[in-house]
Amino acid sequence: MRKLNIVKYTVKAMKAFFQGWVVAILVMAAALAGNIQAVISKDVTTGNFLLAQTQIKADELELAVALPELAEVMLKGGDSSSGRVIGIDAQGQALSIQRSGKTATIPLSQIQKVVFKNGVLAYRSNGRQIIRGERDRPTGKLVTWSGIPLNTFTVKNSTQGQAVVKLKPPVVSSAQLQGIQSVARNRQYVVDEIQFNSPQRTITILATPY
Repeated sequence: MRKLNIVKYTVKAMKAFFQGWVVAILVMAAALAGNIQAVISKDVTTGNFLLAQTQIKADELELAVALPELAEVMLKGGDSSSGRVIGIDAQGQALSIQRSGKTATIPLSQIQKVVFKNGVLAYRSNGRQIIRGERDRPTGKLVTWSGIPLNTFTVKNSTQGQAVVKLKPPVVSSAQLQGIQSVARNRQYVVDEIQFNSPQRTITILATPY
């Protein structure tokens, strides 16, 4: 009889012990689930934030373009002047060109368009040379970007004719930006022509990838 009581007591003790462990495991599982949920929520929030930032950045492209070393500036009165385009002053609404060491400044309101010559030197972003129309041929079709704000076009290196233009909607769509960026990975956009809209302070660029 005494042995039976000992067995019953041992069984009760073991049962209580296992019940305690089960409760402890359930509590730990609940806490762990809560932590996981919090981490997931935080990651989702962070992911959405980063995704939103990526989308914002993807809607604007700072594109390097090459300006061939010789351009003809056609004026509205029928006259023209030629030289290397060395700068565009968005604030003063003027174009600066240089030839034979002399610099001339022309008001944008007087310019019909700027046409860059074939068969002259242009530079890629990495400094390599392009001789457009002779040694080097286009690798893509001529593209036109209209309504570009004048202050988003900057000549970065006047000696090599390297400039930067910021493209974003509505000038180009998000889909077009992706295409332009894809082309620019291993090719260089070379400017063929620039047109100015002085009253609206915008420009139109015609360019071809090489």
